[in-house]
Amino acid sequence: MGRLSVKISVLLMLGAVFSLFIFNLDYFDVKNFSIHNLQRVKKNDIIKIIQQYQNQNILSLNTKELKQKLLENPEIEDVKIKRKLPDTLVIYVYEKWTVGLIKYLNSYIEIDKKGYVIRIEGDLPQDSIVFEGLKVTQAAVGKKIMVTDEVLLQKAIDVAQGLLRFNALKVFKVKELIVLLKNVSDIQLKMDKLTVRLGDGSDIDYKLRLLKSVYDKLPKNVEGVITLNSNGIATFSPNIGEDN
Repeated sequence: MGRLSVKISVLLMLGAVFSLFIFNLDYFDVKNFSIHNLQRVKKNDIIKIIQQYQNQNILSLNTKELKQKLLENPEIEDVKIKRKLPDTLVIYVYEKWTVGLIKYLNSYIEIDKKGYVIRIEGDLPQDSIVFEGLKVTQAAVGKKIMVTDEVLLQKAIDVAQGLLRFNALKVFKVKELIVLLKNVSDIQLKMDKLTVRLGDGSDIDYKLRLLKSVYDKLPKNVEGVITLNSNGIATFSPNIGEDN
């Protein structure tokens, strides 16, 4: 029993010495970074943060701390960090997805699925879903947008997420979709010369499939109003403005 204890003690000491040797070896210092998935996030913004960890030992580097610092960027949804021995950190950046834009003063506010401001742009990006009818009281990047009607904002987000799931911009071959929010019971979709009445916006996935079945039968560039109901009834009225 005594010999076994001695052997264990010796092994532990050797392990400790080996660990000290490894953690102080320049061979395992971080020298390279491999960054993936960047689309709109600027690479320089990532480099400014990760370069602070250059020359640190890759085995002892606090990846949770690094991840938290990267997540402070309001455009980033998630980050995954992997160690590639001996000296490379591999970083996968997952950006926040814009669900819709709100025109505010001379700019466009991009918000995510939780209503947080991702960025504020001067020009309208291509292939956009734009919310009209929301009154913004305060907007700051990284903060939740403040509007006079939170329920209406959530309705807009729910409809926009349905449009994204349906890939509506591509399906209907348009560059812009306008979600017009008259009130919580009267939500409309504008695309080209068509106005689509969605009611309160419920059952949006079903209504978009119904819309597609009607849209495919209409002449190209037709003007009018399509009214969609959750009971499966869709009606088209040509040459009728939204106020009629």
